[in-house]
Amino acid sequence: MAILSKIRERTVFLIVIIALALFAFVLTDLFRNGGFSTDKASTSVGVVGDEEISREQFATQVEGIVQQSQGRVSTLQAAKQAWENNLRSILLKQEFEKLGLEVGADQITDVMAQQLAGDPRFSNEAGFFDEAKLKQFIAELKVTSPEQYQQWVNFEKSMEVNAKSQLYFNMVKAGITATLLEGKQIYHQENDNLTFEFVKVPFTKAEKVEVRKSDIQNYINEHKERFQQEAKRDIEYVSFEEEPSEEDNTLVLAEVEKLVTEGDQDFRTTENIEEFLAMNSEVPFNDVYTFEYDLKGENAEEILDLDLNEVYGPYFENQSYKVTKLLERTQKPDSVKTNHILVTYDGTRVDGSVTRTKEEAKSLADSITSVVRRNSDKFSELATEFSSDRQSAQNGGDLGWINYGALVPEFNDYVFEEARVNSYGVVETDFGYHVVHVEDRTSPKNVLKLATIVKTVEPSEKTLNELYRSASKFELAAKDNDFLEQAEEIGKEVKPVNGINKLDETIPGVGRQRSIVKWAFENETSVGDIKSFDTGDGYIVARVTKITKKGLRSPEEASAVVTPVLRKRKQAENIISQIEDNNLVAVASAFGLTQQKATSINMSNPIIPGGGREPKIVGAAFAMQEGELSKPLEGNSGVYVIKLIEKNKAEPLPSYRSVAKQETEKRTRSLLNPRTSPIIEALKNSKEIEDNRHLIY
Repeated sequence: MAILSKIRERTVFLIVIIALALFAFVLTDLFRNGGFSTDKASTSVGVVGDEEISREQFATQVEGIVQQSQGRVSTLQAAKQAWENNLRSILLKQEFEKLGLEVGADQITDVMAQQLAGDPRFSNEAGFFDEAKLKQFIAELKVTSPEQYQQWVNFEKSMEVNAKSQLYFNMVKAGITATLLEGKQIYHQENDNLTFEFVKVPFTKAEKVEVRKSDIQNYINEHKERFQQEAKRDIEYVSFEEEPSEEDNTLVLAEVEKLVTEGDQDFRTTENIEEFLAMNSEVPFNDVYTFEYDLKGENAEEILDLDLNEVYGPYFENQSYKVTKLLERTQKPDSVKTNHILVTYDGTRVDGSVTRTKEEAKSLADSITSVVRRNSDKFSELATEFSSDRQSAQNGGDLGWINYGALVPEFNDYVFEEARVNSYGVVETDFGYHVVHVEDRTSPKNVLKLATIVKTVEPSEKTLNELYRSASKFELAAKDNDFLEQAEEIGKEVKPVNGINKLDETIPGVGRQRSIVKWAFENETSVGDIKSFDTGDGYIVARVTKITKKGLRSPEEASAVVTPVLRKRKQAENIISQIEDNNLVAVASAFGLTQQKATSINMSNPIIPGGGREPKIVGAAFAMQEGELSKPLEGNSGVYVIKLIEKNKAEPLPSYRSVAKQETEKRTRSLLNPRTSPIIEALKNSKEIEDNRHLIY
């Protein structure tokens, strides 16, 4: 009571202390997230220009995509799809507004007609779209179902966007139409050709050149658009995988051995195999036959040698201990050639258009059987008319050769065991009544019926606890010491992963590990930071080794791309400085080379023998006059000096309309392809886009 009294006396003091603690917690969170300023990432997934993409709306779209895929698409993959859809929609909408693009009701209706074509609700008796029916449908929907009417309003809005899109892309298409002059130029690029002599001095003939860091930096500055990069992270990690210990292995083996010893639970003497396996095996009894030629694995020979009711095992296979017992040995055909007519009925869910009862279906099947027994030639005709198995009905009911066990049990037993070859009968299954003709069967082959105890060796709780302790111990040690040395001490391999993007979902070697990627990109994560992650089947201890920020690449990062370019440029300058006489013979002699000749070279395929693709050199050659000698020219594979021998101009065409048409179609396919259109990419580059998906997913 004395303690309660003191608490009451200090109530105000306690309230103040708790309030200060809460306030400090809020302040900490505010400072971590950038203070009191508005954070768009907390309310939006991203911003395109000045338009936000709402988190709530985006989440609904992502969930819809995941549900539609029935689990085939991950949340992050769905987020990528939703992002692209939103991006395209917003970019086009903003472009429409900028252009003042508008469409009328007639244009929207035309797009609707394309979308709703074939829907009987909006079609006349001839099967064509009927605008009057559409208006009647909308009027009724507005009165009878306000919720569905709102969905229709959203559909109309999407149709308006589609109509504007069609208009917009038609305008673009009109702008990329090739003119007759362009057709003429293209024709001559493809058909005019040259003959010239040349000497190519390979870059390897140059003296040694040096590419400095400052050279690379200057090149980057001159080509900034080519060296922009997204933020990336490099990590290295050590895996601690869940694996059973020797003790776990021994315990499972002992459990299995008990099941094949004398006693009440003896696999060798039990009379109820199905019940025994249900109680003692992780895999239930499968009452099927196995053909001897299908029995595979390193223990197959021993199992094939078993006597009736004899057991083999325990043996280890596929991370499990097993014991196999031979129950039966006989012979069966392994395949049968058969035909059938499926007579289904209402309730089987095979064919929704069928309304006959089960009794009517049985009567029809019996009647068909009677007919085909009297006249087998009728089978194909009746299958086409009556069979609800439309795929086989197209082939006169022919199912072809079927392997043993591939059909439902009732059908399988009938065609493989009960029926005679070239006989007709009726079989009932869950699909309905089958009129069956057994056309042929293979000769019997040896089969076995086996029962197998299966117990998987899995890590015990003790093993899992020890794994957690090992991972935690390594994490702590690695934080205080060298990561690589600590891994070597415990015999673990350190695996590097470079160039991780902020929206990556997988880590090579360990699969989907989004939590590791998110951690690596957190603002608080620095180079050298180490953290442990539960992967579901073990642990990963990861360390950040490099942080690459979004923006211009550094000289070190761009070196692999830029150095070869600058080296060739400097080598070309060095070779050109050594060429004193503009004479093919002299140039060839100075560098120990031979003079070469190129014939039938054109602009559309600028391949030079021994030099590969050289558009710059071929372009220069077309600008020369016959007999003219060029100055030294830098190409892709060396420095060229060329002498134009002959220029052959193609015969002019009466009209270049067909060439222009082909070029227009080529441009249209490339530019207006909905998946790869450069139009959307150009719109993306014209806007400032903020992408916050990595903070949410």
